[in-house]
Amino acid sequence: MRRTSILDDLDRAILEELNVDARRSHREVAHRLKVSPTTVSARVARLEGQGVIRGYIPLLDDEQLGWELWAAIGIRISKGRLREVEERLARDARAYAIYDVTGENDALLIGRFRDRRDLDRFVKHALQDPYLERTNTQVVLNRVKEDRRVPVSRRPVEREATGVGTRPSSTRNP
Repeated sequence: MRRTSILDDLDRAILEELNVDARRSHREVAHRLKVSPTTVSARVARLEGQGVIRGYIPLLDDEQLGWELWAAIGIRISKGRLREVEERLARDARAYAIYDVTGENDALLIGRFRDRRDLDRFVKHALQDPYLERTNTQVVLNRVKEDRRVPVSRRPVEREATGVGTRPSSTRNP
């Protein structure tokens, strides 16, 4: 079931400010938006309570922390065991994201690995699962775009996707 949240322009403006730098104080956000700090604090608390804001994390440089290799792994799973296998795979810290997908595969796992041997160990261990039928691994050569931020602009999404009417973004996305 799809959940939607009713956000007004001020909610979106606050989220845009936090998307730029989540460490900004409520006082600074309020100053930038020309509203009171109390209003910003109340809005942020409500957005947190509604689950629109799910948490705050630092954006770390994975390569500097030893995660040199990324891979997209298509997974075929025995009928009726999808959630069970996905939950087992999700416990591994190398699994960055797991998605149910359509097509030849049942799931897509995006993983980050220390090196080629680490990827090899991960795939061979995963294949020991009796309900995992097969994998199709693609190694990521270059990450062209990667951005965990969710667009909250008040402009229509189509304009953002085409770049029409949007500001240029920096070359390095957090």
